[in-house]
Amino acid sequence: MLYSGNEHGPHARVRYQALIRTAIEDLAETPNRVGSSPQDELSEGLRSFHLTYVRKQATTVTGTVQRPRHVVFYRLADDQIIEIVRILHDAMEVRQHLTLELRGS
Repeated sequence: MLYSGNEHGPHARVRYQALIRTAIEDLAETPNRVGSSPQDELSEGLRSFHLTYVRKQATTVTGTVQRPRHVVFYRLADDQIIEIVRILHDAMEVRQHLTLELRGS
């Protein structure tokens, strides 16, 4: 959020915060929702969800994020609560950036 605020201004930061919050709330309600994908090849039970799928739902008074570029990696814990593993830019090498988090699973 610091990067968004510094590079694109405070309104962009507010829009991106709303986008991430909306995605997490939607995933908590429906973990296997349309747009989520299993990532079992990385770690059993891991799923991903691109923020593009909630873009229109996350409109704020300052507007909407036009081209979301981040993916939420998450899994459903035993108590049916979602665990956010990482949120990565969609251009990042997933395996490289998830290595430490997945090692602890």
